[in-house]
Amino acid sequence: MPSNKPSLTAFYAVKYWPIWFGLACLRLIITLPWAWRMAVGRAIGWLLYQLSGHRRSIVKTNVSLCFSHLTASEQRYMVRQIFADNGIGIIETAMAWWSSRDDFRHRVAIEGGQLIEQAQIQGRGVLLVGAHYTGLDLGGVLLAPSYPYYATYQRHGNALMDRIIRRGRLNHLPGIVEREDIRQVIRLLKQGKVVWLAPDQDVGPDRSVFAPFFGIETATTPIVSRLATATGAKVLQFSHHRTHQDQRYLLTVSDDLAKIPSGDLVADTANLNAAIEAKVRLKPSQYLWLHRRFKTRPKDSPHIY
Repeated sequence: MPSNKPSLTAFYAVKYWPIWFGLACLRLIITLPWAWRMAVGRAIGWLLYQLSGHRRSIVKTNVSLCFSHLTASEQRYMVRQIFADNGIGIIETAMAWWSSRDDFRHRVAIEGGQLIEQAQIQGRGVLLVGAHYTGLDLGGVLLAPSYPYYATYQRHGNALMDRIIRRGRLNHLPGIVEREDIRQVIRLLKQGKVVWLAPDQDVGPDRSVFAPFFGIETATTPIVSRLATATGAKVLQFSHHRTHQDQRYLLTVSDDLAKIPSGDLVADTANLNAAIEAKVRLKPSQYLWLHRRFKTRPKDSPHIY
């Protein structure tokens, strides 16, 4: 687990210049007034919608499956809004890495934080179960000053971006843990620490069980149940959404996963998916629908993507 900000001096070769240019643009954008930042984010989302036919197809499929009750025009609008919110999410990520916490002091409300405090008073670790909302990094950074936590993460395929992401997160968190380092996660939870993880992405059939998500049997990792069983940690749900016409953020810690672990992995996973679905429905376009959430299918089921 890294304890210091990783160095960037190894990434000044010409092949990395386009990434540096993009990062410089983001750092410039987050100096703009708030409304301009949001507008630029929406513009980035529009550009992604126009240029990424593959991702556009994935989002359309996800929306048609999960929001089949909407009319065709309503689904088209949601697809465009999802791209707009993902564009804003890129700006929010830059703000999470480089903006001062003072920039958000009047923009954040936290509900349910006392649940973390109560668990720690009891000497228990806290497994803070999040999800891949568009403002993933920013939501965590806004929680960290009040409730410091360790975050699990998946190593980025680009070495420079991996270094940037780690540095950005370590600006605000006491530590980060690679997703595969389960021993370290267990160690932290047994020490009474708070550990965030997001179990809502497809990790393949070998590490998943199937449980409903938006009415679809969905491959979901049962890691939350297994970690809670192994450590005795308190399982809490964490969600965050942009509100008030993109001016404020609501962070919510809830006890909706109190029944985990129950001793039944499938029942626990169904409980988990239902809780995440309920939070996603509050602001559907602020979820990472660009991901192929339904890629792994039950045996003899047709492929979706």
